[in-house]
Amino acid sequence: MAEVILLKVKNEPGVLSRSERFFSTPSATARALFFYVTRVGHYYYDEQYDFSDSCDIARQESHKNFFLAYIRSGTIFYETSQQFAAERGQVALVDCHKPHHFYTAGPAEAMWIHFDGANAAAFFNQIIAFRGGKQSFAPSPDDRIEQGMAQIISGLRSATISEVDCSQRIYRILCALLFPTAPAKNMAQDSIISQAIDYIDQHLFEPISVNQIAEQVRLSTSHFSRLFRSATGFSPHEYIMLHRIDEAKALLQSTSLSVKEIAFRVGYRSEVNFIIAFTDKTGLSPTQFRKNIF
Repeated sequence: MAEVILLKVKNEPGVLSRSERFFSTPSATARALFFYVTRVGHYYYDEQYDFSDSCDIARQESHKNFFLAYIRSGTIFYETSQQFAAERGQVALVDCHKPHHFYTAGPAEAMWIHFDGANAAAFFNQIIAFRGGKQSFAPSPDDRIEQGMAQIISGLRSATISEVDCSQRIYRILCALLFPTAPAKNMAQDSIISQAIDYIDQHLFEPISVNQIAEQVRLSTSHFSRLFRSATGFSPHEYIMLHRIDEAKALLQSTSLSVKEIAFRVGYRSEVNFIIAFTDKTGLSPTQFRKNIF
């Protein structure tokens, strides 16, 4: 379990006293397996805010990771390898391993998190590339970035969020930034994807093929695969595999079933293929994953 410390903001120029921040020390398990936060905050700023990587707090280990801010009002300016501003309804994404400088020119409000994890750098790079190199942009309201960050901050404040839950929320936020929800333009397509996902969920542990799913929604395999990837960010095969691995993780954590039993239970017909897929997606073999949990 992470250790969380609430610190009222005092003597930080440009940050108003009603602001709050939390420091979180992740467990060894979280560092090895999950996404995790090291520091989060909800800040109210005036025009005197000026933060650079040369200040004392920026030298702390809890700062040397990745920074995500959601701007609730006003404008905050950022200097990294580029200069940019983030306004109300926009996010800013910064690699704090590199030189950076944040400041305001007037009142502003933002929620922010410092996060890290085994795939954090890869996500950061992919998101920035997907956004055309921009480090500030407006996410879709349907992706609920603001709500996700508020839930993390609230959960740490009340000590009701587990490291697993926190990791899942960070993952969903990063996925939403990388695969934003498209406006609903075609209700028929939405229905097709919903039908396909329902069919996958009902037959997840059975030997189902992409051809079978395409037949269920009355599309050619190639057309269905393109439509599914566009809607979910994953190919049908990837979607099935990742959900099977998620189920396998739960069984490894909560049961004493052997790796072979779990492989067959989640839909694999070969223990070897299951171990290869699990290791490829998690970076750990099923046995290593179970040892890290316990």
